[in-house]
Amino acid sequence: MAVPTSLSSEEGLRAYLTSKSIGHTDVTLLTGGTANYVYRVTLIDGSTVIYKHAAPYLSSNPNFAFNPARMDYEDRVLEILPPLLTQELPECRVHPVKWHSYDKEQKLLCIEDGGDKNLKDAYTCPKLDIPVVGQEIGNWIAALHMCSTQTSLSLSSSQDLKANNSIGVTIYRHSYQNLHLALKEYGHRPELGEYINNVFGSQLAVENDCICHGDFWSGNVLVKFQDEETNADLTVVDWEMTRRGTSATDVGQFAAEAFLLDRFRGGRGLMPAFLHAYARARKQGDIGKEWVRRMAVHWGVHITFWPTRVQWTDREGTQKLVDIGVGVLKAAVDGNWEQLRASELLGGVADVYIGA
Repeated sequence: MAVPTSLSSEEGLRAYLTSKSIGHTDVTLLTGGTANYVYRVTLIDGSTVIYKHAAPYLSSNPNFAFNPARMDYEDRVLEILPPLLTQELPECRVHPVKWHSYDKEQKLLCIEDGGDKNLKDAYTCPKLDIPVVGQEIGNWIAALHMCSTQTSLSLSSSQDLKANNSIGVTIYRHSYQNLHLALKEYGHRPELGEYINNVFGSQLAVENDCICHGDFWSGNVLVKFQDEETNADLTVVDWEMTRRGTSATDVGQFAAEAFLLDRFRGGRGLMPAFLHAYARARKQGDIGKEWVRRMAVHWGVHITFWPTRVQWTDREGTQKLVDIGVGVLKAAVDGNWEQLRASELLGGVADVYIGA
C-alpha cells in the first residue's frame, strides 16, 4: 500500500501508522488550532496519544506559508526540559506534555494526550480551585525560567546559547508590530504603538535570559481530573514557538489572559494567584524594576491588541480594555511606578513586585 505524502488528513495518518506497524483503532482530526494538523489516535490497547503534523503552511490557511521547522523546536525542548524541571521542582502537578516519538522528515510529533479541556474552558468549573491552579502554574513557569538559563535550543550538537528559534521570535512580535493599528482603531495615538514596537518589540530578537514557552496562556494548559477531588493534572502543550528570551514575556502573556478570564468569567482570582506565586518562587534579586517594566509592557501590549482581534466582549467593553492597556503602557514607558502600583496589573500584587 502506498503511503500518501500528505499527513493533512485522517486517511494519510492512518496509512502512515499502518506503514510503521503502529496498531490503532481510530484516528480523529481535532479542531480548534490554526497552525498544525492535530490528531487523537486510539491505540490497540485502548489508550490514546496525540499526533501533531507541521505542514509548510497554516492548517487553517494553506496559502499562508509557515516554516515546518517549528516542530523541530518542539521536539528539542520536550527532550531537554523534563529532567531539568524535575530537578528544579520535584513535586508538581504541572508538567510539559510527555514526548513519545518524532519523525523529523515528516515533521510528525507523537505526544501524550492531556485531555479535551484547556484551562480557558475549564476556568468556570466549580470543582477547579482556581487560586491553587494559579499558584501551581506560577511556581512551575518560575522553575522553567530558573532551570534553563544555560540551556541551548540549538538543533545541532552545539550548546550555543545564542542559537534560537527565529520562527518563534518573528511570530511573537506580531502584536507589537500591529499595536499601532489597534490604538488608531480605538482612538489612541498610533505613535505610542510604533514607539513600543521600536523600543520593546525589537528587544525580542536579542533578549536571551532563559528558555521561554513562547505562547504561554490558559489555552495551552490542559486540565485533566484524575478523580472526584478538586485536584487536576495540568499539561502544558504547544511548544513550537519556544525560544530563548526574557521570562517577563511568558509572565506578561499568561497574566494578561488570566486577567481576561477573571474579568469576564467570574473573577476567580487566577491572575493575582499566578503573579504572587511567580514572584515568590524566583530567587532573590532575579526580578528588578526593569524586569517588571518589561513584563508590564508585554501585558499592556497583549491587553491592548488581542481583544481587538479575539472577541471577549462588545465594542464598548473592548474600548475599556484598550484604555486599560494603554494606561499600563504609558506608565511603564514613563517609569511611573505609582501609576503601575495602582493599575489593573499590579494593583493587588505590588508588594511582591515593586515593594512597599
